[in-house]
Amino acid sequence: MNTGGLDLFNLASLRLRWLSERQGVVTQNIASADVSGYRAKEIEPFESFLEHAVKRPTSESAEVSEAEGAWETDLSGNNVVLEEQMVAAADTAGQYRMVTSLYRKAHELMIAVAGRG
Repeated sequence: MNTGGLDLFNLASLRLRWLSERQGVVTQNIASADVSGYRAKEIEPFESFLEHAVKRPTSESAEVSEAEGAWETDLSGNNVVLEEQMVAAADTAGQYRMVTSLYRKAHELMIAVAGRG
């Protein structure tokens, strides 16, 4: 994957923005789990988001589409599976912790190299 010359801090910033948007979509799905006719949404993969990041303005969000679930739709037309959404929320939180840790370590390294640490 070509990162288009993005440095670590810009790449981490894009990842955090994508994770924030993913968490928002998952949260909306969980909140709408009992709404008749609601169709679960999902965010585009990070790889696609990253490929388009150079072309998109910084204020534009990742693409959100209807989720293609393997589970059946219930009688009300709702296709949200809470178990899937809870796994997605936990995965997003774990990725967020990892990226923020890497960002912090890179910042500490920059300070150490500059001789202020």
